[in-house]
This record gives sequence, C-alpha cells and structure tokens, in this order.
Amino acid sequence: MKSPLISIIIPVYNTEGTLARCVDSALAQTYDNCEVVIVDDGTPDNAGAIADDYASRYDNMRVVHKQNAGLAEARRSGVNEAKGDYIIHLDSDDTMLPDAVEYLLSKCKEHNLDIAYGNYIRINEDGKKNEVCFPDDSMILTGEEFMMYNIKPVGICANWGCLAKRELWLNDSIYPPSDTKLPSEDILINIKISKFVEKVGLFNHPVCYYYYNSQSLSITGSLSQLDKWKQYFSIIETELKSRNLFKKYESIFLCMKIESMAFYYNGLDTSDPWVKSIIKDKRFKLPPKSRLLQFLIQYPRLWEFLRDTKRRIFN
Repeated sequence: MKSPLISIIIPVYNTEGTLARCVDSALAQTYDNCEVVIVDDGTPDNAGAIADDYASRYDNMRVVHKQNAGLAEARRSGVNEAKGDYIIHLDSDDTMLPDAVEYLLSKCKEHNLDIAYGNYIRINEDGKKNEVCFPDDSMILTGEEFMMYNIKPVGICANWGCLAKRELWLNDSIYPPSDTKLPSEDILINIKISKFVEKVGLFNHPVCYYYYNSQSLSITGSLSQLDKWKQYFSIIETELKSRNLFKKYESIFLCMKIESMAFYYNGLDTSDPWVKSIIKDKRFKLPPKSRLLQFLIQYPRLWEFLRDTKRRIFN
C-alpha cells in the first residue's frame, strides 16, 4: 500500500531570518513522503525570494505568492495548493523535530484519528528550553470534548503541532472572517473544526520547537481592541448555540472570557457594558484562578503591573 502523502504548509510573513531553519526542519523529516507548500503572504522582506530559491532546488516544494491577508487565509491558500492526504501546519519562525510527521501519522493510524497532536518545546529568547505538556500523556477526545478543551484556558492546541486529514481543512466554514484580524484565530478554527471530527488524539511527544517572541501580537497586547474581542467571543457563542451546547458550557465560556481579558488585553475599560457583564457575572461557581482573575481585572493598572512583572521574571 502506498504511503500517505503529507503536506507541510508554511505561511511566511516577515521571517527572512528564521525561514531557512524552518524549511530545513521540514526537509529533514524521517518520513519521506512529504511535500512542502510555502505561502508568501505578501511578505515585505526577502523571505519570498528565500522560499523561491528553496523551491528551485527541491522537487517536493512549491511556493504560493499572494497579497497579505493574514495567517488563517495564508493557511487556507496552502491547503488549496496541497496535494497531501494529511496536512501539518508549521509557522515560519518555528521548527519541527525530525520524527514529527512519522510519529503523528503512526498515532493517526493506530487510533483511527482525524487529528493527532504532539506537545512542543518552547525556546525562550535567552535560549532556555521548556517542554510544554498536555495534562495526560495520552488523551483521545471526541469532537465535542476537543471543542470543550479549546474553550478551557489550557492554551496548547494551536493549528500547528498537529497532523490532520486534509478534508477537514477544505471546509470553508471553519475559517474566521477574512476581512479582519481577530485574536486567537487558531482557537476559533479548532472550535469550528471540532464539529466535523470524531476522534482527536493529544500525546506528550514533542513534535515542534516553538520560539517565544516577546514582540508577538498576543504577547505585546497589540490586539487590545475591544471590538475584536467582542466579535471573537460572539463567533464562539454563535457556534455553541448552533450546536445546542451553549448552556452546557456557559460557565467554561465565562472563564475563557475572563482569562483572555486578563492575559491578552491592555487598558481594559471597566465601564464598558460588555466588560462589566464579564466582571460582574456571579452566576457560576468558578475555579479559584478564574474567580481571582475576575476580581483583579476590575483594577486594570494593578493587574497589568502584576502580570507584566511576572512575565519579565519568568520569560
């Protein structure tokens, strides 16, 4: 039987300094039936030319050049270009461990999975490494359980670091709106894609090196625009209600809102009615961490000082 073709999709934007190590890691996979699709998302630097140079030297590599439209749309363009049976996304400032594809594909086959995740190793700006793990060494989730896992503030299920059946990514309904940049688009996609999966596996076997960047949008708070967060949570609420799951997970959804406001938002306007509804919601018995954060974000300056001090010490 012919081995499945795996498509490694690498969106590129302003990463000329890291693209070579990323592409080299994709080419170094122990599983040999892979293709690499690089998507130049209108990058203003030399990364597009670097990608073209690689593609001229490797028969299993192609480059798509397009106007800038954001990460989710770049991934969609890569999926449309891909020919593989499975898709794995790789950010162009990160790298894959050599056995990533081989390991994840073996788990897909062993457990008949739609998506298989590995964990990752975070590399700080000072070079220090820290392995980020799932709560259990091996977790097999239903589609609904995977959706709930993404609503819980555990923060490990990105769209990279996993191998997924290509047909899942061909469904246009899983993508966020293309006309705006929303926070945590990976989570939005996972919540929507969960509707179409039967089994997802999470395994504590490192498959990626994630290079921490203190200047990224999520870390610097560059996405601190309240209207975008309102749109983001409105999309999730609409999705849950369409599946008759909102009431079942409403308390977890509230925790998600609290933690997002606490860790990703700067200058929170506590007089805004929508923000007030989050801060003042006492209907549920929340976990201690969420309850404490709900209290602290009432005092944005104090909380941001405590949060940013912790980041400076530990990052």
